Amino acid sequence: MLLSCSKCHRQYDVGVYPEGSRVRCACGNLNTVQRPRARQVEMLHCSNCGGKLKSTKEACEYCSAEVKLGDRGLGPACPECFCTTFEGANHCSSCGVRLETEAVLRALVDRPCPRCKKSLTECESSDVRYVECTHCGGLWLDEAVFERIARDKDRAVATAVRGLPEPGPASAPPPETVRYLPCPVCNEIMSRRNFASCSGVVLDWCRGHGWWFDAQELERVLAFLERGGMERARQMDHERRIHERERQIERQLERTTLPPMPLVRRRGNLVAELVDLVFGLGRFL
Repeated sequence: MLLSCSKCHRQYDVGVYPEGSRVRCACGNLNTVQRPRARQVEMLHCSNCGGKLKSTKEACEYCSAEVKLGDRGLGPACPECFCTTFEGANHCSSCGVRLETEAVLRALVDRPCPRCKKSLTECESSDVRYVECTHCGGLWLDEAVFERIARDKDRAVATAVRGLPEPGPASAPPPETVRYLPCPVCNEIMSRRNFASCSGVVLDWCRGHGWWFDAQELERVLAFLERGGMERARQMDHERRIHERERQIERQLERTTLPPMPLVRRRGNLVAELVDLVFGLGRFL
């Protein structure tokens, strides 16, 4: 089953979702899965190229594709007009909209959200794969995807996930107390790290698996990156290393330039020298 976003008209494959489920589009808009209500197809547009058809033609005058209904399987309902489409069609034969699935959405009922314990949703497209919670707005990115955003500044990936952390109507309030969360993959407790050591955004991280972002945290990280935060973090780290090296050199110089310690004579030898001195003076008196 295809679902068209009511705001930006991106199309998603939501065949595994029951009626009434909420799914979030990449633009941040929450959509509700409606009951399928397919109507009989009307051959007004070519299902191959989307061109307008003439009723008397048996082939499209633009791409020469066959117009007959026979020998063609039926596909999912059009996400815009809900007319039945043909299997493998590129356009709806009734309204002409291009059938272009943005991503496939899957419900992960066996993997609860680490923050609110609701079911997670997995979204997989050609650009990015991520897992989110449509209830609290949390987002899970594996390490490779987040590295593309943070290190390479991959704009396509950032655009694909940028609208996701926006909280929905039923979003949970931001956490007021620190709580260590379990990893959605291995269920082990994740570490908490200040991203780039100076961003002020404390993220939950599981080594080898990925990063968890509460609502608005990915937006704050992206804003930090766009303001040149990584460059400043690298400069601060470079200056810290230089300062540590200078302190190390100073400590080495202090050890090599210390004055020699005076020779400490044992007490017994000092008494013997005083006796010799007294007797030596007596010979001259």
